[in-house]
Amino acid sequence: MGLIREIQANLTVYAAVLVAGMAMGFSAIAIPGIEGESNGGQPNLTSFISPIQADREMLSWFASSINIGQIFGGIIGGVMAGLYGPKRTILLGSLPNLVGWIIIAVSPNIYLLILGRLLNGVGGSFNLANCSMLVAQYTSNARRGIFLSMFTLMSSSGILFIYIAGATLHWRLAICVPIAIQVVQVSLMLLLPESPIWLLGHRGIKETRLALQWLRGCGDVERELDELRLTQEKQDKKLTLVQALKNFKRKDVYKPFLLVLSNMVLNMFTGSFAIVFYAVDIFKSSGVAIDNYLAAIIMAIVRLAASVCGIFIISKVPRVKLAFTSMLFIFLSLGLLGFTLYCQHVEYSFPGVNIIPLVCIFVYMSSFGSGCGPLSWVWVGEFIPPEYKVLSGITTSLATGSVFLVTKLFPNLISLLNMHGTFWLFCAVSLLNCVLYLTVYPETKDLSMLQIKEMFQGTSRDRDPEVNEGFDASLEGVSEPPVVVQKTSSKLS
Repeated sequence: MGLIREIQANLTVYAAVLVAGMAMGFSAIAIPGIEGESNGGQPNLTSFISPIQADREMLSWFASSINIGQIFGGIIGGVMAGLYGPKRTILLGSLPNLVGWIIIAVSPNIYLLILGRLLNGVGGSFNLANCSMLVAQYTSNARRGIFLSMFTLMSSSGILFIYIAGATLHWRLAICVPIAIQVVQVSLMLLLPESPIWLLGHRGIKETRLALQWLRGCGDVERELDELRLTQEKQDKKLTLVQALKNFKRKDVYKPFLLVLSNMVLNMFTGSFAIVFYAVDIFKSSGVAIDNYLAAIIMAIVRLAASVCGIFIISKVPRVKLAFTSMLFIFLSLGLLGFTLYCQHVEYSFPGVNIIPLVCIFVYMSSFGSGCGPLSWVWVGEFIPPEYKVLSGITTSLATGSVFLVTKLFPNLISLLNMHGTFWLFCAVSLLNCVLYLTVYPETKDLSMLQIKEMFQGTSRDRDPEVNEGFDASLEGVSEPPVVVQKTSSKLS
């Protein structure tokens, strides 16, 4: 019963990630359709809505504007989660998301399209800022890694679904799919309990115990309840944004935040979402010898399959080793892709020159989807202290800001560096990521939330000294400043 309840709760939360994935992939199927309407190469859906007129610059704003909404939505979502709970915040995020989709569906001009994408970003990031932390709290320790690694699976599924919808339907009609899923997700979300650790800090032990009993499907949850008490920051009032930022001087707060943030930002600068947002255009430019929409769908299937594999790999392989290995394959695939595109640029031909770009992108998506992609969200749920939900929101906001920069500047980078130079730039970032994985990231596989917190405090007695030797060295000489809110329980001293 406990497993069934956890599956029900987590899949309901992840349904919102599915919709967010559709929003991220939507520009790849909409932009070619909008361009077709603009130049008369594709018929308009209905005479009641005028064909949209837009140049490449405005279409790049359309593709990347969702990230501007995510920047603000991530911060707002993190603050609201601390005040009202992550479950309620995710529910509230569905409203601007649905309004955004409807605006896009009936928009007669590019400006309303951009407004709809902005609202998609705001609503979607309410969920992105809270999903991993809520899943970590809904899930027992034994299954935490598996459920947290499903983030990329659901996001990849959303991208695949919208690619298939775009290949078979007019881009306006494809919007019916995410709207229907969002409505079902909201209905099911109403049946779930609020985050247990939020209830413990705001509603008391009784409601926390009831939530845990529902999630675990049994009455004996006292041991887990005791661990939540130790994990939670002791405080008489809600942990505000100001208090959280003041406590940022503490190494058990700033260290996990900076690790999560640097990992997510650098992952974005390896070009993952640039490929997702401009998939059809990339395949068209690289001369791939198959239908461009079909190539984009195959790419999404590969990413989805990799995400499924990643769920099982993450449950078996140490986190740092998996992150390094997957990023190494990303480095190699981007380097080879850049070399092949350079050969095409200088008109040097060799066997397979039009197929290698497709293979490289598939290797890239496989590596990202099975390794460093899902691990980014696993670490959000594991590293950041549960009561510091606002930091999760800030992380999401800054990470999506980097996605905005990459997707907005991607056409400009191609103009400046050519396609091959742009991918070589992404390749250099992936090499930097490999170095960081080997030097500063701690191993957290099979550790409880309490053990991870103690590890960042430097007080854990259960860590493997060999695995986390480099991480421990990075903490030496760091003093522990006073806590702004009430002191942590003496059991952790």
